[in-house]
Amino acid sequence: MARACSILMLCALMALPGFTPAFAATDDGIITLEAAHARLEPRGAAPREGEVDLARRWDRDFPGLGGRATYDVALPPRVGSEPMALLFSRVGNQVHVLVNGTTVQRWGDLGDPLYDASKTMRMVTLPAALLHADRPNALRVEVTIQPQRLGGLSVLRYGPREAIEDLYDAQILWRDLAMLLFAAGLVGMGALTALLWWRQRDPFYGWFSLSAFLGVTRVIDRSWADLPLPWPLLGAVAAICYSAHIALMCRFVLMALGPVPRGMQRAIDGVMAAAAILDILAFALHLPLLMTLGLVLLPILGLATLVAITRVAWVRHSTKAWVLSAAIAGAMATGVYDIVMIRIAGASGLRNTYSQHALFAFVLLMAWFIAERYSRSVANYHALNADLARRVEERERQLHEAFDSLREQQHHQSVSNERQRIMREIHDGVGSQLVGLLNMVTQKGADAAALKDQVQLALDEMRMAVDSLQPAHDDLSTLLATLRYRLQSRLQAAGVAVVWDVAELPELQQLPPHVVLHVQRILLEAFTNVLKHARASQVTVQARWRDEDAPCVLLRIADNGIGLRTDEGASEAQIHGRGLDNMRARAAAIGAVFRLEPSAGGGTCVALEWRVERRRTRADTAG
Repeated sequence: MARACSILMLCALMALPGFTPAFAATDDGIITLEAAHARLEPRGAAPREGEVDLARRWDRDFPGLGGRATYDVALPPRVGSEPMALLFSRVGNQVHVLVNGTTVQRWGDLGDPLYDASKTMRMVTLPAALLHADRPNALRVEVTIQPQRLGGLSVLRYGPREAIEDLYDAQILWRDLAMLLFAAGLVGMGALTALLWWRQRDPFYGWFSLSAFLGVTRVIDRSWADLPLPWPLLGAVAAICYSAHIALMCRFVLMALGPVPRGMQRAIDGVMAAAAILDILAFALHLPLLMTLGLVLLPILGLATLVAITRVAWVRHSTKAWVLSAAIAGAMATGVYDIVMIRIAGASGLRNTYSQHALFAFVLLMAWFIAERYSRSVANYHALNADLARRVEERERQLHEAFDSLREQQHHQSVSNERQRIMREIHDGVGSQLVGLLNMVTQKGADAAALKDQVQLALDEMRMAVDSLQPAHDDLSTLLATLRYRLQSRLQAAGVAVVWDVAELPELQQLPPHVVLHVQRILLEAFTNVLKHARASQVTVQARWRDEDAPCVLLRIADNGIGLRTDEGASEAQIHGRGLDNMRARAAAIGAVFRLEPSAGGGTCVALEWRVERRRTRADTAG
């Protein structure tokens, strides 16, 4: 039906007097309109009026100029009641479409540069009631154009709505959907490589991520009709992003095969800088030729990259390099085609660009390389971790061996030190008492009581040495009870009663043998002084635990004897002998404070304040 209507419509037009067709009809009834009567009003130049070839772009006739234009086209009379449609291959930048004096479509407001209708194909449906059946229909297209924005009216098509819709859908699929897929791929790959760069700080991923997001900027510019960025700033930003996108892709390709030669690094940086300067000057001075020169630099850079990669492929016999060479060659071919056949030739909107499709395939190839590189990096990390684990295990084994050897040495040293201590204590304690006893025995008329006391002291020294070697289990109460047991008989024989005032004491942090011996000797010296000098009838043994700011044990040996002597002019050593100095020295050796003071009963009190940590129990830890 559509085909029959188009044939009848064409015959009716040809029957009109003086009609010269400016179109060609296809089998599906679609007419391609290639000419129009136009009034062109470029800003800064004389207006023109007359027949124009729609395949010739505005920018070709008025480079670097904006303005207004009105295009009048005669459409064939309506045949039948089927709705018709118009397909604009390119129209812009702001558009007002009228048919038979009635507005049928607006794209943006005339003169408002924030909208650009020329970024994609446009379709307008024409109701049958709006079209004349007995005469041609008047199509008027009013446009406002910004400099270097590919404005004006290009070749358009007219025909049955269903046929136009099929053509429109095919063109949108080829142009816009491909661009959206390209943008989605760039966003995904850019985000992934940005994350990889953030985690690994590998410039390989960083440059690709930056290039991908710059490429997305260009896609957004080609797809978003009302970007909130004024012209020509938008044009300069889009052109710079596109040039940087291509240059950084060249850098990334070279990095995929190894370090980038210094000469190529400088070439890439130079091309990016030169293209950016040319783009800025092109839009600032309204000289589109400068932007074309900037675009020409990109294939030259691509050719240098292709040569470098082909050399690597030839020398290394690398399949990866050959694949990259083929991909770059394909991208270069499409880029040269778009520059020569579209931009330089000023082609109409019916001619498609192919660089975005080649770049999309190129990005997919780069995704494969990135995945391969990441997999290789993960494998290297696993191998490195395995080697590190092996080294750590070897070091741990060596440390265990060294620790066992050191522990054995420490054990031998501890045994040797303890042996030396026991020998020293026996020599200084029991040995000195036996020497004194020997001297007394060899003297004529030795006092039997004195001999007995000397023997008793030697026995006490020996017993304390033996007791110090017994495990105290960090229990001070046991130590005090053992000393009481050893001295109980002597104290009873001397008529001295013992008052035992020992509170419950916690287990202490540490009671090694030398500490036990020091405490025993201090207490033994105190009891000996009571027996020899105090003339006391009672001695009180007191032990308390004080758990305040500085936890400590308080030990007191107090008697009710004659008290401290206060002979004027006599030193403490002359009054009490060397025993007090020995007690102070032993107290200092264990970190305790020794005091000699009057007792409450009138006698003497030996006080020992010993700072020591208590042993932590499970209940303390849980609390």
